Amino acid sequence: MIKKGKLMNIGVVGAGKIVKEALPVMSEVPEIHIQSIVTTGRNPENVAQLHKQFDIKQVYEDYQAFIEDEKIDTVYLAVPNHLHFEYARKAIAQKKHVICEKPFTLTAEELITLKDLAEKQNVIIIEAITNLYLSNYDVLKQSIPEIGNCKIAQFNYSQYSSRFDDFKNDIIQPAFDPSKGGGALMDINVYNIHLAIGLFGKPNKVTYFVNIEKNIDTSGILQLEYEDMKVVCIGAKDSSSDNQSYIQGDKATINLKGPTNELNAFELKYHTGGTQYYQVNAHKHRMYEEFVKIEKVIREQNTIFATRQLEHSIHVLDVLEQALTSANLSIGPSIK
Repeated sequence: MIKKGKLMNIGVVGAGKIVKEALPVMSEVPEIHIQSIVTTGRNPENVAQLHKQFDIKQVYEDYQAFIEDEKIDTVYLAVPNHLHFEYARKAIAQKKHVICEKPFTLTAEELITLKDLAEKQNVIIIEAITNLYLSNYDVLKQSIPEIGNCKIAQFNYSQYSSRFDDFKNDIIQPAFDPSKGGGALMDINVYNIHLAIGLFGKPNKVTYFVNIEKNIDTSGILQLEYEDMKVVCIGAKDSSSDNQSYIQGDKATINLKGPTNELNAFELKYHTGGTQYYQVNAHKHRMYEEFVKIEKVIREQNTIFATRQLEHSIHVLDVLEQALTSANLSIGPSIK
């Protein structure tokens, strides 16, 4: 529990690419103190660097000892996807709040289990999904009625992975390892799915068309069917694009500029003429508003908001599972 007026004492799990990106942003949030870090053994050189750079008080090599540290009130999980469930479960058991990188777990059932445990332990657990916390997202959601009856939406987040060349040479890192919950759907298209469900709710039907190499989806097109509209989510780790996305209605069209995990800006164009341009994110980095808002939710014990976000995350996982099934893909299972 974070007492009023106290800083969030956060313990960081992992030391990979996302942690190296997240910690400089966390350090800009006055209410967050980076208390400790624990390594899974994959990146010892990164741990040493981060320990020094951010003056982290304690470095652990044992996860159980880490979560038993009473100085930590919140755990930030940024480890391979198949570890999320077990690491979160153990942290909740020690009455720690949990901020977990996407996807929260590999199945909806796993997240429901964590949700029930968190309620019993009176802690907040929440998924770190950048686009839902950006100011541009709030304005985008408010702007949807302006386009009239929505007919088609196309979300595209395609980025040639820095790990794809290794993958082609049979050096398989977690982001491309099916046993560790990797693949384009879980790693990159998940942002599009969060955005689609946040704006339009849960779809009636899910179909995933994939490019498969070495038993993993390196790119794919996800089709979400709603009663009166269709949504396409494109995610690629084997190729790139300029990442333009569109939401088309019978009165106007919205053009999202840039990757869907950043929502840098969007343009609203009316069919009768006239254009409105929005660029209202509070910070240059996509993670800043996420950490600011989640810290406040945990500090204020805003269980209503946290529960709503968890229900959203469960809907996303349900769509992910349906997508994998439709494409005859199998990932995981989670370590338990």
